[in-house]
Amino acid sequence: MYVGKVIRDIRISKNIPSNKVYKNILSRPAIAKFEKGLSDTTVEKFFEIINVLNITLEEFEVIYKNDGNKDLLYTRKYIEAYYNKDLAALKQITIDAKKDYLITGNEKFRHYQALVSLLIDDLNGTTEYREDLDVIQNYLMNCNNWGYYEVTLFTNTLSFYSNELIDLVYSRAKNTLLMLKNIKRYRNEVALMLFNILEIKIVSKKISRAKFYLTELNKIKLDVVDNMYIQAMIKYFTAILDLIGGKCQEEAVLNITEMFAFLGLDSKKDQCLSFYNKVKTLYSIA
Repeated sequence: MYVGKVIRDIRISKNIPSNKVYKNILSRPAIAKFEKGLSDTTVEKFFEIINVLNITLEEFEVIYKNDGNKDLLYTRKYIEAYYNKDLAALKQITIDAKKDYLITGNEKFRHYQALVSLLIDDLNGTTEYREDLDVIQNYLMNCNNWGYYEVTLFTNTLSFYSNELIDLVYSRAKNTLLMLKNIKRYRNEVALMLFNILEIKIVSKKISRAKFYLTELNKIKLDVVDNMYIQAMIKYFTAILDLIGGKCQEEAVLNITEMFAFLGLDSKKDQCLSFYNKVKTLYSIA
């Protein structure tokens, strides 16, 4: 019932009187209870209210979650711990996630526990937690309608899947991905997912499948927010595949990486050069 309090803060910050916001939506007594956090309202009325406030659902979500966004906190923690190879911190995250799961029953905390356990395996070079992969796989396979959460979960666990499973899961989710591509943050995550799949397919020498996913990427290139960046990455992967097929020279790939440097994206340039050198070794390109 915290929603009403947030609505009140937004309303006051915009200097909009309550009678204008809630006209024909809530009664005066209902307004008072709602803004004090003593009651909730229906989804239909909620959408009417944020429409009057001239804010989008995504904007409201950011304001609502603020610093208390547990998803963001978990993500920050496990990324930092993983890159620092801090096994103790990763183990603590699995304990915290399990506790949150038992308290709330929210499946996403079980997924955090599973994902971080797999990262521990990755750092240790072990398979102690491989059964946790089944938790995530089964969820994604049985989810008929994907949203932003499912796309990011799939992207974050791609490296643990077989090529066959990646193709299977993607084919099941494809229709939903295309249907929801007009949501800004969603389509950017789809592009990121396709970049990661392309790398996996190229490294595993599944060239025909890599070309398939490059085609999928081209289908959404005009819809993404960071259009220039996406276009550059499409040109990069196209050049990599052409290089493997003997259709272009190394200079074409290097020119694209230099463009990232020109744009101040030095880390992306380094990533692309690293992958380029890996490809040269894998495919014995002199």
